[in-house]
Formats: sequence, structure tokens, C-alpha cells
Amino acid sequence: MNAALRERNFRLLFAARTISFFGSNLVPIAIAFAVLDMTGSATDVGLAFASRTLAQIATLLVGGVVADRLSRRRVMISSEASSTVVQVVLGVLHVTGSASLWELLVLQAAGGASFAFFTPASSGIVPQTVPARLLQDANSLMSVARYSAYVFGAAAGGALVATIGSGWAILLDSATFGVSAILLVGLRIEAGTVAAPRFLRDLVDGWRAFTEHTWVWLMTSWISLYFLISYAPFFVLGPLVAKRSMHGAAGWALVLTGEAIGALLGAIAGGRARPRRPLVVIGLVFLVTAAQLMLLAAHAPLAAIAIAAVGAGFAFAFATVLWETALQRTIDPAKLSRVSAYNWMAAMAFLPAGYAIAGPVADAIGISTALWIGAAWLIVSLLAVLTVRDVRDYGDEPPLEAATSAVPVK
Repeated sequence: MNAALRERNFRLLFAARTISFFGSNLVPIAIAFAVLDMTGSATDVGLAFASRTLAQIATLLVGGVVADRLSRRRVMISSEASSTVVQVVLGVLHVTGSASLWELLVLQAAGGASFAFFTPASSGIVPQTVPARLLQDANSLMSVARYSAYVFGAAAGGALVATIGSGWAILLDSATFGVSAILLVGLRIEAGTVAAPRFLRDLVDGWRAFTEHTWVWLMTSWISLYFLISYAPFFVLGPLVAKRSMHGAAGWALVLTGEAIGALLGAIAGGRARPRRPLVVIGLVFLVTAAQLMLLAAHAPLAAIAIAAVGAGFAFAFATVLWETALQRTIDPAKLSRVSAYNWMAAMAFLPAGYAIAGPVADAIGISTALWIGAAWLIVSLLAVLTVRDVRDYGDEPPLEAATSAVPVK
């Protein structure tokens, strides 16, 4: 058994996230094809994704402050419970055939706001469940949970959409949120003393911690532009290409499953890797993600795109493990959820716009041109980021001692 799994609190957290991740990965393909069946518009697919992401961005900082000042366990439980309700309503509307686009957008936004409280709490709670020496192993397992669930969730989502419809996939997701909440109730983590509210001061302190290290804010800024220029076009235009020439939902599910398999392998590799220059390795590995954009742009065979998706998934998961570990070893634990919130908020700042404009841009310049631009920008900009000294040299300085402590904060 992996050493991190010998820790009771981490086992519960790992199980909760695995189950919830499985359900969550049923939904993107269900939402995409529900909207296409409703309106046939790639722009509307982008709006559906954007509504969730925009609401999440708008509430992330509040979630970060709450997670640093209250019990992270309780914040996570509350988030999962509210997500259960949102998905039940959305699923029932689809199953009964009464869903409209505006209702879908509103409920997507509600789900995004709920998740905004979960994300920073989840990032901050991992160091409270394992000793410092097991942090990278724990982050690897969390990524394994996410992406192994992605493999089965994407496949199940594609099968459900193709057979009985998107509503049942969404209802299954609601059940997984409920099970996750029940498992999180079993966590036994000491809660710190809640100080008097000082929201603005907490935000300022979190911002200072976020901007203290150049590599943190620079790479976060890069990923935000990546989501706008490269990520959003692939996931908005991909289902449209699949519907026209890649066997519809089943074809796109194959691409998503390939990405998930690669991500699972990347999560496992990330737990074992001990690179001397982790940020440089993150950047070099991430270059692989350009291949899926280029192949989709070139109208390559479905099998080739699925294979490229395996590489992209590997790169994203591998990089995530190294990134999360770097943050947890560098940032003061008392500020970790706020820094995570700033990281998530800044990283996703342009993603709603990316989702919203991918369709209109493709209409104006063509699907292939939009995808080629995304691939070219990714390669050039990432190589430029790797020339920055603070990024290249990260790994020489010792990690913050306090950040590697296993003593619970909240």
C-alpha cells in the first residue's frame, strides 16, 4: 500500500475525491451534447461552459478566505452538498425534457460557485492529512483519483449520452457528490480558532503571498492565456468536429478517454519523479499538448487525435502533481488556500471568454485556423517563459519549513 494511504484522513479524502471525480467527468460530454441537441450551436456550448467557469472565478477569492479561516473539512462538505442539489435539479429538468438553455446556464453557474469553495479548501487540506515527506505521493494519488475517474467517467458519460441521454448522467453525478460529502464527514482534522472577520486584510495577505515568488504569478499568468487561446478552442470546437466527422458523442468520448488514460499515467509518473528543476520539466512536458490541437486542425484520423490526447493528458497531470507540491512546499500553510484561490482565479480568468468566443472566432477565420493559432502560441510562449531566471532556477532554494509541517492549520 502507498504510504500516504496508510493515513486514515487521507484515505477518506482520496475515496471522496475519486467518487466525486467520477461523477464530475460524466457531465462535460453530457452538457456539450445536450446543448448541441438543443440548439446545434458551438457558441452555445461555449456559453454553457463559460457560465460555470465565470461563476467559479467570481467566487474563488471568497472561497479561499473562508477555507483559510474556517474548517476546510466543513467548507468541502457544504460545497459537495450544494453541488448535489444543483445537479439533481439539472438532471431532473433534462430527464423530463423540460430543460431550456437559460436554465442550464443558471444551474451551471450555481455549480461553478459551489465548486469555488471546494477547490481552495481541497488544496489546503492535503498537507493536513499526511506527513510532510509524503506530500508529493499524496498529490500524485489525488491526481490518480482525478484521472482514473476521468477514464471511466468520460467513457460512461459517452455511453449514457449515446443510449439513454444526458439527464441520467447528470443525476448520477449528483449521487457521487452526496457520497463524497458523507465520506468527508468522517475526516478527523483539528480545526483552528476562528479569528474575527477581516476579509480585506486576508485578501491582501493572500495576494502578497501569491506575488512573493515570481514563478508563481508568472506561470499562473501563462496558464490563463493557455486556457484562452489553446484549451478552450479544443474543447469547444472538438465536439462540433466530432459531430460532423468523428462519429458524434462516441468519437469525442474516445478522445476524452485517451486524454484521461494519459492523465492517469502522468499522475503516477508525477508521484515518482524528483526533478532538480521541476518548473523547467513542467514547461518542457507541456509542449506535448500542442499535438492534439495540430492534429484536430489538420482533420487527422480519430485514432491519431486520441493518441495525441493521451500525450496531452499525461503532460497536464504530470505537471499538476509537480506544481501542487511546489506550492505546498513553498507557501505558508496558513495562507495556502488563499494562494490556491488566487492561482485558480487568475488561471481561469480568461477561460469563460475563451469558451464564449471560440465559436464566433472559428466562424470568422475557420476551425482549423483557430486551432493552428492555439498550437503555435502555446509553443512560442512556453519557450519564452522558460527563459525567465526565477522559473529556470526554482529547485535550488530549500522549501519553506512551515509549509512542510504536518501540523493541522484548520
